[in-house]
Amino acid sequence: MSVKNGINGWAGSVLRVNLTTGAITTEDTLPKYKPYIGGMGLGYKVIWDEVPLDSDPLGPAAKAVFAIGPLTASGVPCSGRMNISFLSCWSKGYSIVDAHMGGHFAHALKYAGYDAVIVEGQSDKPVYLKIEDEKVSIEDASHVWGKGTFETTATLAKENGPEFDVVTIGPAGENLVPMSCMVTSFGNSGGGGVGAVLGSKKLKAIVCRGTGAVKIARPMEVRLLSNYMIKDLVGGNNNHTVPTIPQSWSEYSATASNRWQGGPGVTWDKAPNGPIDMGEQPSGQINVAALRCNKGVFDFGAIAEKYTVKQGGCSSCPVRCYTEYEMDPLADYDLPTHVSNTCMPIIKMLEWYPDHVDPATGEKVKSTHDFVDEKDAKMILGGAGARAADEYGVWCNYGNLYEDFNMAYSTGVLKDVITKGGTDMTEWDSIPWDLMESGNPQWLWEVYRRIAMREGTFSDLGLGTYKLYEKWGMDDPAKNVAGVSFYDFVNGKNFNIGHNGYPRHHGPESCWQSGTIYSLMYNRDCMIHHLINFVSSGAPFDAIIKPVLEGFFGEGCVDKPKAYTPINENKIKLTKWAFNGKQWHDSATLCNWMYPMTIATSKKRNYVGDLDLDAKYMSAVVGEDYTRESLEFDSERISQLLRVMTAVSFKLNLGSTNLRQDHDQPSDWVFDKDPDLKAFEEGTVKLDREDFAKALDMWYDAMGWDKETGIPTRETLEKFDLGDCADKLEELGLI
Repeated sequence: MSVKNGINGWAGSVLRVNLTTGAITTEDTLPKYKPYIGGMGLGYKVIWDEVPLDSDPLGPAAKAVFAIGPLTASGVPCSGRMNISFLSCWSKGYSIVDAHMGGHFAHALKYAGYDAVIVEGQSDKPVYLKIEDEKVSIEDASHVWGKGTFETTATLAKENGPEFDVVTIGPAGENLVPMSCMVTSFGNSGGGGVGAVLGSKKLKAIVCRGTGAVKIARPMEVRLLSNYMIKDLVGGNNNHTVPTIPQSWSEYSATASNRWQGGPGVTWDKAPNGPIDMGEQPSGQINVAALRCNKGVFDFGAIAEKYTVKQGGCSSCPVRCYTEYEMDPLADYDLPTHVSNTCMPIIKMLEWYPDHVDPATGEKVKSTHDFVDEKDAKMILGGAGARAADEYGVWCNYGNLYEDFNMAYSTGVLKDVITKGGTDMTEWDSIPWDLMESGNPQWLWEVYRRIAMREGTFSDLGLGTYKLYEKWGMDDPAKNVAGVSFYDFVNGKNFNIGHNGYPRHHGPESCWQSGTIYSLMYNRDCMIHHLINFVSSGAPFDAIIKPVLEGFFGEGCVDKPKAYTPINENKIKLTKWAFNGKQWHDSATLCNWMYPMTIATSKKRNYVGDLDLDAKYMSAVVGEDYTRESLEFDSERISQLLRVMTAVSFKLNLGSTNLRQDHDQPSDWVFDKDPDLKAFEEGTVKLDREDFAKALDMWYDAMGWDKETGIPTRETLEKFDLGDCADKLEELGLI
């Protein structure tokens, strides 16, 4: 399939598949969706226009929108992303959420000629969707229903051809587990509960092969911009711009361990043709960028080199942040040894192994042990757990799944709930606690199996934090044996940013008031990396981070770690840029782990990044004049739509008329941690209640929202051509 004549960037068509009727149709992407860019924006527009926000997220009226933006598959680096929009089946208000997926599927869909796939209705039997350019069909999936994601992917790729990309759900999605995801490639996943949404539609998978292309307005300009980006701007994973290991060319080494772990002496020991040394990766050279990120070493230390095959990644990405391992010790437990993952699904597995009481001594002892080398338990168990989670298609809610288990187990709540206060030990005794207590990696396969198959009360963990706390009484000190609110109590494992059922994502612990504000603006973890990309870049704060960021956003916009200052206008300016920028990246669709490039690797640029790069790319690909300001305006339109849908959902599903009160309040631990220190004292990341209330006032002013309710005003919505949103808010008595 060739691209539509005259369209640059966008493929030009939206595919609509009704699983109830079997109807398959297409419609034009432009001009309807152009103001919403693509990806997230396109998905939000479809949901707003077509899905009542009090619909059952797992019912026939619900829809899932797989969407990509004009920059994906255009040759722009780090553009291998896809956004999937749908209604939440697990978080407070059951409002709009997204899954964000890397891998190679987005490129395949774009090359097949589509900017989006709208999946609607419900099949009465298991099916998968086959897309091969303009040939689209609904196929029987009975033979893979009940299978894990890896087996399903292998089966469907074999049946349809190795050139097809596959995205699939696992047993967790089939069984409508809210904490479920979909998986593509080898460890790339999209979460947010999308597995349950697709499972409710009996849609096991989508397979796609595209043979077309994306039309680019100014291809040479895209090439030159990409050369410039990779040579002068981009660093390692999360755009960490200073190498941890000293290199001869670099003026600085990282002040704290960052994700630029490649360097002389760092190796991939299990590379197919023998160990490969990463060597030096100077700024200014294109062909060394992929050697900078050794995520395994960042996560687990030097022991990771022993098991590393290579660094994998997504289409169009020069950074390669997915470490691929061959973990031999897992073979001793009859478990798969090949693992590829990054971030939470692999680094937090020790939370499934809390300290336990030794019956012989009555003392608490650690549940984990070394396998082959000293301190290798985190990596080996992480690999086992990541593979199990992906196989069953279980989503971790940015780590809250593990933390909820650990807190419930350690406080006695888990045992009290499962045993009904000690009156029924049947299920408790059936759980193989000996696997947990002995540090056996098979424990991880067992916990994910129970969650995916919805087996027993233990599997309630798969409901997600909001429903779990409500069902187990963990939201009320009077209703659980621990006597605490698990949203609020000060504990090193409590990451709940509010009372909405999801954790912070680089919030108060690293990004002061700014991170706290934008973490609260979504209906799942925010996945904003704008600030953490420079906060954890490894660059020295006073010499680089502070002057570069203040050059963009003004004095006082950024705080040194554990040396926070009261809120000010420039922090709000930075927060708004990050919030709207996240919508841009998920609509364009670009990797927010790598963009925006605030700090550069290049000394000749004085380490100053380029915040206009996105607009330059958009102009070159689409052939129209975009500026940073115009992109921020379009992105804010999507931000305002997100807020409107959240307000409407909270009203329809909860009767709430005040998002400030019912959605935007942080958990108490944000303010109460480190009791021996006051907010703004050096050495703590705690915030101050009065200061944060002032920050919300300033934030609402900046966004054009009512200060009392946190809901957009009509004037604001009209500014972004969202008059129909204002009408709906008025109809519901929200403005």
